[in-house]
Amino acid sequence: MRRQSGFTLIEILVAATLLALLGVLGYRGLDATSRTAGRLETSAVRWQAIALATDRLGNDVRQAVAIPGRSTDGQETPAWWQPAGRPELTLMRSGDDGSSLRRVTYRWSDGRLELLTWPAFDAAAPNRTHVLLEGIAGVELAQLDQNNRWLAAWTPDQPERLPRALRLRLTLAEGGMIERIFDVAAAE
Repeated sequence: MRRQSGFTLIEILVAATLLALLGVLGYRGLDATSRTAGRLETSAVRWQAIALATDRLGNDVRQAVAIPGRSTDGQETPAWWQPAGRPELTLMRSGDDGSSLRRVTYRWSDGRLELLTWPAFDAAAPNRTHVLLEGIAGVELAQLDQNNRWLAAWTPDQPERLPRALRLRLTLAEGGMIERIFDVAAAE
């Protein structure tokens, strides 16, 4: 009698089961890797937006000038002003070309950090609002005075007076806090 060669049904079922198990494990690993990559990309985009917003504020602070502005009625406006109890900062800065002046305001409103720009340093109101950063649960601004004290408001008695530095604290909606300190180059 001759014996037939080949696989038995049991051997084929075991092989198919092992192949299916390896396929499921491979798919789950690929799915987990794909979800992790998506979260990392979202996180990277978020941190890049935070870095761009803080860099923008830092550049404006470093270019702040001790030249008061003018309102439409001719009254002098401070070169740097942050009212008490409001996360808002208005400052005069040199223009990108180095010869002109610009007035800008940074404010926190409805979970967003916004930049307001004026058409001219002596204009009555800003003409553009840009959202720099969303998902901000809180903003704290403080100015370093000439006596090395951090002040929560800056309403100088002399309109051309600038603080030595600005401290920015951002509380993120997803948790965590970021603190940056920017020195004011034109300060006394």
